[in-house]
Amino acid sequence: MHEGHRSRMYEKLKNGDGLYEHELLEILLFNAFPRKNTNPVAHSLLKTFGTINGVLSAEVDELCTVEGVGESVALYLKCIGMCVLKQNKPKSAAVAVLKSYEDFQDFVRLRFRGKTEEVLELYCLEKNGQIKKIFTYSTNESSQVEVDTDRVSKAIATTKPYGMLIAHNHLSGNSKPSANDDDFTAAVQLLCSINNVNLHDHCIYAGEGNVYSYFLSGKIDEIKRNFSYQKLVALGKNKNK
Repeated sequence: MHEGHRSRMYEKLKNGDGLYEHELLEILLFNAFPRKNTNPVAHSLLKTFGTINGVLSAEVDELCTVEGVGESVALYLKCIGMCVLKQNKPKSAAVAVLKSYEDFQDFVRLRFRGKTEEVLELYCLEKNGQIKKIFTYSTNESSQVEVDTDRVSKAIATTKPYGMLIAHNHLSGNSKPSANDDDFTAAVQLLCSINNVNLHDHCIYAGEGNVYSYFLSGKIDEIKRNFSYQKLVALGKNKNK
C-alpha cells in the first residue's frame, strides 16, 4: 500500500505538480522511514513548528519531542536544514578565500588530510582569491592519479577563472614532484596562458608538515617562462622565417 502511495507522490514531484507543505515533508521523510506511512509524522512536525522552514530550523532535541521522531530522524532533518542554510548563504560566505600562499597550503592540508587514495584538485579563483569552483579527480587507486588536459581545458572554459591552483597528494610520504608532476604543471600552465588565466601554484601534500610548493621553490616561475602562449607565438614566427 505504501509503495503505491509513494509512487504517486514521486510522480507529482517529478511533474512539478503543486505540492502542499505536508506533502513535501512527507516525501522528504520517505528516506527516514523506508517502510512507514510518513503522513502523520509530517503533519505532527508542521503542527509543532508551523512551516517546513520551522521544521528544518529546529534543534535536534526539539524535533525529538514530536511523536514518531527519534534521534536518527531528528539528525536527518537537522542535516538537511544545515545544507539549506549553507546553500542560502551569500556566495562569498559559502566558499574559501585564499589570500596568500600560506592560506593555500592550509587549505590543501584540510582537503587532503586522511585521504587513502591519490587525488588531484583544481581550484578556479576569482580575482580576490575566492574559490569559484573545485574540480576533483581520482582514479580510485592508492598509487597514482592522472588527468588529461582536455578535462582541464573544459574546467577553464566552464568557469572562466581569473586564476588557478593545482593540488594533489603523494601517499609515499615524499612531496618532491615527479617528472610527470612537472609535465602536468607545464601543460596546465600552457592552457592557462592561452586562456589568460594566472596559474599561481601547484602544491603536493605528503603529510601535515610536508607540503611542496612550486611557487615557493621557484619552479612555477621557471615553468611560466618556458610554457606560455607568447613563447609559442615567438617560436612559430622564428620557424616561419
